[in-house]
Amino acid sequence: MSNSLLLRILALAERIEPDREAIWEWFFRTPISPYGRTAYELGQDGEGDAVIAFLERAIEASNTSHLDVIPAQAGIL
Repeated sequence: MSNSLLLRILALAERIEPDREAIWEWFFRTPISPYGRTAYELGQDGEGDAVIAFLERAIEASNTSHLDVIPAQAGIL
């Protein structure tokens, strides 16, 4: 895995989780669904783009405001 890929993954992960110890734990030990492999393993296997896409989707989902969702669910909008 290139240093630039690693830095990009870690920068994106830090936007989700500020605790660097938790990021390293996730990076090395938590399999990403649906791949069944960790971010480290995916990066080593040349699939770092999948990790970046996963993190970008997570960031996008976390940026969705509850206020945008609740009125639509209640039929207000």
